Amino acid sequence: MRGVQAVRSAVVVFVVLAATAACSDSSSGGGTADPPAARSSTRAPAGDPLATSPAPQGDRTAAAMQTYLKGLAAKKRFTGAALVLKHGEVLARFAAGQADEAKHIAVRPDTIFRLASVSKQFTAMLVLKQRDRGRLKIGDRICPYLVPKYVKACPKAWRSITIRQILSHTSGIPDISEMPDFFPKLPKPTTTQEIISRFANKPLDFRPGTNWKYSNSGYILAGAIVEKVAKKPYGTVLHDDITGPLGLAHTGFSSGYPPTGFAKGYLKLGTPAAPINGSQANAAGGVYSTVDDLGRWDRSFGADKVAPAATVKEAFTPLAHCPSGGCLDSPSTGYAYGWLVDKLRGHRYLYHPGLLQGYHASNAYLPDDDIAVVVLSNVQNTDVNGINRHLSTMALTGRS
Repeated sequence: MRGVQAVRSAVVVFVVLAATAACSDSSSGGGTADPPAARSSTRAPAGDPLATSPAPQGDRTAAAMQTYLKGLAAKKRFTGAALVLKHGEVLARFAAGQADEAKHIAVRPDTIFRLASVSKQFTAMLVLKQRDRGRLKIGDRICPYLVPKYVKACPKAWRSITIRQILSHTSGIPDISEMPDFFPKLPKPTTTQEIISRFANKPLDFRPGTNWKYSNSGYILAGAIVEKVAKKPYGTVLHDDITGPLGLAHTGFSSGYPPTGFAKGYLKLGTPAAPINGSQANAAGGVYSTVDDLGRWDRSFGADKVAPAATVKEAFTPLAHCPSGGCLDSPSTGYAYGWLVDKLRGHRYLYHPGLLQGYHASNAYLPDDDIAVVVLSNVQNTDVNGINRHLSTMALTGRS
């Protein structure tokens, strides 16, 4: 499981229904999806504050977005799906390219993609939800939650590390995705205990709380802590606390592969990526979804549906300041609970990228404008972050 180490680097990791690409079978790693593949309508129930509606016919911004995305697809610069919502109006819902090149299965707006490190938004909110139930405190030290189920004894270097530090990438725990055995092990099933054992006794990159460095390892530990206090597997907690209540019918976590029909990953057009077992991605990058579900997820923050208003405000409040070049080498001033904090044309712009072998994702929400922009691709070298920022700017300004 490797998340976005540096969004501009070429090979990083992480950080996922309806008839599209054929999924890998159990002979290539297997695993079950939680929840199973959903076939229900994506139409929201009556009176749903998260319901969407088409943009008015002839809307100039919607037309400009369609032209922009069609132009990218024609130049083979975009394969995937994109969604733009503003106050619930659908300004763009677009799909292009192949979900499975060999089988000539096209990407559809409801195709499932791996979210890679966008998964961190879900894991961080699950931690906040456990906190709201009194099961933990964000300032707690991590070891009491990990010993003895996940590690036999607390590594000496971890004794002062807190939940806040693993969520904010200030723990100093080295990123497992930088370890030499990470990519070779990606196709193979594993356990959370085995993954943690691979970095538990590595020297810290810095003294906890003194620096910022992206670490998927911290979010694997966060997922383990969620399982510990909720007394359920991560995928079950995700369903019970988030995807079920919010009606995200096509979002879940799989210990193997996403449901049948998920988009097959490519390093570039014509070059398939090696398969990824979801157990390796774990809580740092193993969530799968569609653009529709992610748009609904984003807007659930603005409607205070994912959590009470105070918790939503906290989720968007930086836990740590970013380095001078921005967190993940991306424009940002702070790292919140799975969100990079930035400004776009003077408006709050919260987003997170995800880059996993064969996949690239970018999810953004502008809370003061109720704008959600989701760009998911199954071609790793796609500039999803640039596309997201451009679409977000169009949604704000109404201009191309």
